[in-house]
Amino acid sequence: ALGVAQHHDAVAGTAKQHVTFDYAMRIANGRQKSLVGASSALAKLSDARAGAKVGFEFCILRNESVCGPTQVATKDMDFVLYNGLAQSRSEVVELPVDGHVRVMDSDGNEVNSQIVPSPPTLTNYGENSGGSPQTLLFKADVPAMGFKAYRFVSTKGTIAAAFVATTTPSTTLENEFVALEFCDNTLCKITNKESGISIKAEQSWLWYEGSVGNAVSGQASGAYIFRPNNNTATPVFAGTPTLQLVRGALADEVHQTFGTWVSQRIRLEKGARHAEITYTVGPIPVGDGLGKEVISRFTTDIASAGECFTDSNGREMIPRKRDYRETWKLDQTEPVAGNYFPITSSIFIRDKKSQLTLLTDAAQAGSGCVRDGELEMMVHRACLKDDGRGVSEPLNETEFITPYVGDNQGQHYGPGLVIRGKHLLAVGAPAEAAKTWRPLQDQLYMPLMPFFATNSAKLAKPSFSALAQALPANVQIVSLQQWDEQTVMLRLAHQFGLGEHETLSK
Repeated sequence: ALGVAQHHDAVAGTAKQHVTFDYAMRIANGRQKSLVGASSALAKLSDARAGAKVGFEFCILRNESVCGPTQVATKDMDFVLYNGLAQSRSEVVELPVDGHVRVMDSDGNEVNSQIVPSPPTLTNYGENSGGSPQTLLFKADVPAMGFKAYRFVSTKGTIAAAFVATTTPSTTLENEFVALEFCDNTLCKITNKESGISIKAEQSWLWYEGSVGNAVSGQASGAYIFRPNNNTATPVFAGTPTLQLVRGALADEVHQTFGTWVSQRIRLEKGARHAEITYTVGPIPVGDGLGKEVISRFTTDIASAGECFTDSNGREMIPRKRDYRETWKLDQTEPVAGNYFPITSSIFIRDKKSQLTLLTDAAQAGSGCVRDGELEMMVHRACLKDDGRGVSEPLNETEFITPYVGDNQGQHYGPGLVIRGKHLLAVGAPAEAAKTWRPLQDQLYMPLMPFFATNSAKLAKPSFSALAQALPANVQIVSLQQWDEQTVMLRLAHQFGLGEHETLSK
């Protein structure tokens, strides 16, 4: 499944809609088959015991707040959190719940937890997914390249619920290390309390109108080509966003809506050195006949001088300069699109004093070079004209398409696509910034994975690590696999780029 998905049209999204549906089906089938092996391995490593066959379930729709084992937890249930990184982790985990449950560790001690509102529980095409309206947060400690067992315990009582606080024109989320300020219900300032660095950081949700061709060029915006109709982006709605403030023992959050088709949650966990944004966008309205390419933009007072840095497949950071190419003289005819770049994991802008870093959980396009001090990420697109580069249909995913035979082949109809994603934001001094964002990059790429024991199984071995000791923060295990009967292949990677940090880059 993953081999087929490495085809360049799968990676870039330059395929007809029925082909994209087929890619998704193959990946889903491959994942389901791989979970059989993962379940068997976890049962053996945890010495799971039950009266019937023991297995482990994995919730593939947790990002829709859907998880059968946790939503119907009417009796005690063991589960494990698997950590694929080579360092131990202490993180807040979130699971959708419908009933009153507590989380216990393997020694029977209750783990600190908190209830918060879930993001909108929607399917890919905007229908109610049946997800839980509430989410359980708890703090977990998991060993390097291994797992830790916990237990859900059903209770008739209540657990610590976050409370909805009263908002004011100026709202602040704050922990020991970071402060986020909101002005008129919009993020406007980020402060690193350790370094004392504070930047203006005004977030806005906007869309570029996709070109359908004009007098300068007939080139339309589409699957292969990003070409906005003009250089100015339009706000997704006119007005002030709604804002709900939620405070609790483990994390504080704001839940925002920007009109009818964009919403987000900004979370600041206790002890975190970054902010977490979970956004939901779509379906993009195209009834006005305008294609829309949606961005999240942060306008700062960082004097970036036309320069930004984007990752090369998560490894070294590449310097990008506005209207410049290193190996030839550029005649810039597209001031926005000509300064957009592929971003698979990270982008930052900086000056001598401050650096703003954004991490993404999925490959996207974006820029910090269009205008000084601005960083923007494109999260969703709906284009209404084919760009003429080979797909032969517009990039406008809908739930249904007509057959690719007979008349009206490949016509898109029905509800448009809804997407959900995550951005992490960190502010700091350029010399120290990588110390925060490089480990975060690994954690976002490989989050803790919960597996739920079936048939009331009890786990005799509640903890496991494949390593005698955790590796340094700047080293990860890339591959560990059986090569032949007598050989195991181990590949290690240095996670920091050259010169990113005085000690961790060595």
